[in-house]
Order: sequence, then structure tokens, then C-alpha cells
Amino acid sequence: MMGTIRRVTRNVKRWRDAGMALRWVAVGMIEANKGFRRLKAHKQLAILRAALQAHHDRMTIKPVAHITRVA
Repeated sequence: MMGTIRRVTRNVKRWRDAGMALRWVAVGMIEANKGFRRLKAHKQLAILRAALQAHHDRMTIKPVAHITRVA
């Protein structure tokens, strides 16, 4: 994908502003999208996402609630 974006944007001689850069990158992404293959197991993506979220939740350190000291 990055190679396609580079190929699409390489002929731009003068970058005027951030909006112009975003437009050209969007065109490159649309062009790259044409070369993507369809995912065969697309129906299982929701299950994968849930498993990845559960794994992330287990691995993330939870913030400790505010503890007040008793004198």
C-alpha cells in the first residue's frame, strides 16, 4: 500500500498544504484498494476482534482507584 501511495504522489512537485497531502494520500489508498484480495474468512472477523480485545484487556495494566490513607 505504501508503495502505491509513493507511486501516485511522486509526480507532485509542490505540496501546498496538509489538505492537498491528505487528498493525494486518499487517492493513493483508493488506487491500492484495487489490488487488495478479498478475505475468505471475513465472517469470522468479529470473533477475531473480540479475542484480540480480550487479550488486550488482560495485558493492559488497569489504573488503581484513588486510595486514601487512614492515619
